[in-house]
Amino acid sequence: MPSTPEVILNVNDNEPGRYATSRILHRAGFKVLEASNGKDALRIAREDLPPLVILDVNLPDISGVEVCRRLKAGADTSTIMVLQMSATNIAVADRVQSLAAGADSFLVEPVEPEELEAVTRALLRLYRSEESLRLALAERELLLKEVNHRVKNSLQLVLSLLSLQGQEFQQAGERELFERAIARVAAIASIHERLYQDTDPLSVEMHTYITGLCAELARACVDDAPDAKLLAEVENVRLPTEQGVSIALIVNELVMNALKHARPAKGSAVVSVRLVRHDNDALLLTVTDNGGSHGTEGDEGETQSGLGTRLIGMLAQQINGHLDVESSENARIARLVFPSQIIRPCQPPS
Repeated sequence: MPSTPEVILNVNDNEPGRYATSRILHRAGFKVLEASNGKDALRIAREDLPPLVILDVNLPDISGVEVCRRLKAGADTSTIMVLQMSATNIAVADRVQSLAAGADSFLVEPVEPEELEAVTRALLRLYRSEESLRLALAERELLLKEVNHRVKNSLQLVLSLLSLQGQEFQQAGERELFERAIARVAAIASIHERLYQDTDPLSVEMHTYITGLCAELARACVDDAPDAKLLAEVENVRLPTEQGVSIALIVNELVMNALKHARPAKGSAVVSVRLVRHDNDALLLTVTDNGGSHGTEGDEGETQSGLGTRLIGMLAQQINGHLDVESSENARIARLVFPSQIIRPCQPPS
């Protein structure tokens, strides 16, 4: 039990009724604030943030139902428990309306003192339990952000060391392989950078992440394809972090390969990345370029060992995806269909 009396806001325009309720609560050991209208009730609730408001339905300025709705919609007051009470609006439709507006319970007046105290204590227990869960969740999110921040800093250190080490390679082929390894580490570091900045470290907002990743890849590969165009079309969806990370690394491999090796017969290279809904329960990732066949076994460089191909296949398997690649003289398209784990749609970026 709390060491100090818990605060309850009692809202009723009927003075005798308000006095009777406050007296019961005082005897039960609670500290009681009072309001006689909806405007004062909202002001006191925002200023004092009581864990519980006992709210009459019929108020002279704003209905108790509307006061409840505004409390539950407020950023600072949404967690306040609301006990709606009435002696006149007691039909089933009235009680349903109050509960639909966010009320946590409803009592019909007159109320026996024992029942009022019991319901009050039950709602306060629920408030304390929810408050403990909110604090635990906030601590967990803070810890995850700190972990992501530390991982990001460690990866940046690794990148710096790799860059220094890479200066020792003299052979062009060896240097290119090392640069691709650095690019993979950079992609992972970028993921943790965005996880640290995001409000939800357990998920990734794919539009912002993939478009940002494509912009970074275009800058990184400017020496290989200075005139290349990199287009990104990504739906505003939020995916679990483990799934979003795998997709981002697949995009990294496919786009890097296209920017380095796609050579159209005429004009500049154009690479397109799309992530859209596919059927009802899947997402479709496509990476297309106009450079024709490239990056197959037997080509120069890393693809002789198929490391990039094996990495993409391993990541696709992790998200239960199916990868299909088609090549022709004028185009190459990689399609990855994987089960949707959309957490929620995101608002379009401003």
